[in-house]
Amino acid sequence: MLFQLIFLVLATTNMVKAEEQKIIVVGGGLAGLSASLEIINGGGRVVLIEGEANTGGNSAKASSGINGAGTATQSNLGLTDSPSNLVSDTLSAGDNENNKNLVEILAANSADAVEFLRNVGVDLTDVNLCGGHSVARTHWIPSPKEGRPIPAGFEIMKRLRTKLDKIKAEDAELFELLTSTKMTKIIKEDGKVIGIEVENNEGRQIIHGNVVLATGGFSSDRSKDGLLIEFGGEKLEFPSTNGQFARGDGVKLARSIGAKLIGMNRIQIHPTAFVDPKDPKASTKFLAAEALRGKGALLINGNGERFGNELGRRDYLTGKILEESQEIGEHFQNGSGGQKSAIMLMNEKNVEAFGRPAFNFYAIVKKFFVKYENSDELADALKVDRKTVKETLENYVQIFNGKKEDPFGKRVFPVASILPNEPIYAAIVTPAIHYTMGGLEIDGNAQVISAQNEKPIEGLYAAGEVSGGVHGSNRLAGNSLLECVVFGRIAGQNALKYNQKSVREEL
Repeated sequence: MLFQLIFLVLATTNMVKAEEQKIIVVGGGLAGLSASLEIINGGGRVVLIEGEANTGGNSAKASSGINGAGTATQSNLGLTDSPSNLVSDTLSAGDNENNKNLVEILAANSADAVEFLRNVGVDLTDVNLCGGHSVARTHWIPSPKEGRPIPAGFEIMKRLRTKLDKIKAEDAELFELLTSTKMTKIIKEDGKVIGIEVENNEGRQIIHGNVVLATGGFSSDRSKDGLLIEFGGEKLEFPSTNGQFARGDGVKLARSIGAKLIGMNRIQIHPTAFVDPKDPKASTKFLAAEALRGKGALLINGNGERFGNELGRRDYLTGKILEESQEIGEHFQNGSGGQKSAIMLMNEKNVEAFGRPAFNFYAIVKKFFVKYENSDELADALKVDRKTVKETLENYVQIFNGKKEDPFGKRVFPVASILPNEPIYAAIVTPAIHYTMGGLEIDGNAQVISAQNEKPIEGLYAAGEVSGGVHGSNRLAGNSLLECVVFGRIAGQNALKYNQKSVREEL
């Protein structure tokens, strides 16, 4: 009887200990919030660690949307697509350096990822055609005819955070959020990750549990011993579209316990970041959404000439700007701050297709765009021959109408061509560091791989930009948010399974 009583007490103690061990999610961007919600939906509990004062990260800044292949939205719009098409486009964009298994998982779960977000209230009932895609599949929020615009990334993060806050209000044990809290160490014992050390204004503490890393990339890690210098020092001359929080902390700490890195030198330079006339030399730029070109925006150089396919791959278009453009002098919209830059052009039809409220944010609030009454006025501002700009636009009208081939291989011509005699909006854009394709190597279960034995590190998962392998040499627009949702959910599911297995073993 005494033995049975002792056994019952020990079993009960172990059960409480096991059940109290929440799953640790580090990073409050889309991957982290997706993992957290998936864990809670599966019956688990989460402690979310966020280094900044609030959740969101770079996910909240995303403007073009999330890819989905074979979705209800595409069907409603009469678009035919499939996961195999998305696989093909993703591999092509990444020069087949991608981990094909991860790409196939990404594409197969893409439609469900869109539904996952729609189920928390995100209106993803419009799609956009972005560079490198064979069909319009980048889902975003329809722009209102008037009022404030609703950026896709911001709305997605708002809805997910609202859902998690509601869960916390109903049962505080299910979701705990620690903001302004920095992970300083990943704790590994006997080959297994058993927790992390964190630091905040209350000091340092250790939190026990298995870990999902969703800490983002390293596009702003310009420190002397930083990852940008180690793997992409030649790119330090470029500005960045990333917040200062993109320091690669998760990559560094996981590397310190033996995690394998992959594709670290694959750092994406986005071709179009706005040059702010108020501060042309700013090192942090505001992204000129790829959706602008998806709605018909053209690019010309400082001589008034087109130089490439506006809907080509990001790395292609960046290369063309660097090859065919030059610095823009202060005579035009205060210049490009010494960076080789292009000029983005739009007409009223392009603006309406993109969404007037969203465009007004760029043009009226940020003052990136300037309106010119016609091509002659634009040419005068550029200080180039009026005939050159006029011929550039007239030539594109011929291409748009199918009367001649585009010399740059463009085959899709969205919305409307720009006419020389109509009002034209122009903004200076320049290439900027945008995304790091490399990171921690993961398998199809989002488990982090060990550099020592090429096997998964028990208790450690990763999702989003902290991981590598999905995008290969170059990322498609819309695949970043998709990766966050798909692999965030997979990481959450498998971390929960591991946690439940550990509970059973402990009992």
